[in-house]
Amino acid sequence: MKKLLFLILLAFGMSCNAGNLELVKGNTDCLKNAEVLMIALDCSKATYMGEKDLDVFLKKARRRMDWVEKSVDYFCEWFNDKTKRLVAEPLNKDGQFKLDIIVKDVQRSGRITAEIRLMDTNTGNSEAVFLFKSSDGDNNDEITLRDPMKDAGETMGKYLRKVVEKAK
Repeated sequence: MKKLLFLILLAFGMSCNAGNLELVKGNTDCLKNAEVLMIALDCSKATYMGEKDLDVFLKKARRRMDWVEKSVDYFCEWFNDKTKRLVAEPLNKDGQFKLDIIVKDVQRSGRITAEIRLMDTNTGNSEAVFLFKSSDGDNNDEITLRDPMKDAGETMGKYLRKVVEKAK
């Protein structure tokens, strides 16, 4: 009985630490033969706590000038740790598919809500749209979105490994 209770608590704890990812439109079928997935982060329309400008959040702590690029690096690192065949890398000109991570809102804790769009770079078409809510954040990290991007990378990597890599 103790082992069963431990396993239930362990499963609950693991689910609480993962970000919430919901497919709201389209599908990921286009990735079945893909090897590289480019990653781009867009915070241009992000708000802080639903109504304030993101600059209010950014001014709360010392930030690195390259925090956007470093945040993308964390996404890629954690994504690549969860997948086998599909590799995420920062945006370049050679990949056919990319994930546009569009941050909508940053909460006081540093957690984010974002829309993640799977795009075909050859056609410009959106293949899938996800809604992501991070379970992790840090409001005073020099790399502003490090924790939520680690969370997003891990969550998206697990999802794509499950639905794309195993479907092949």
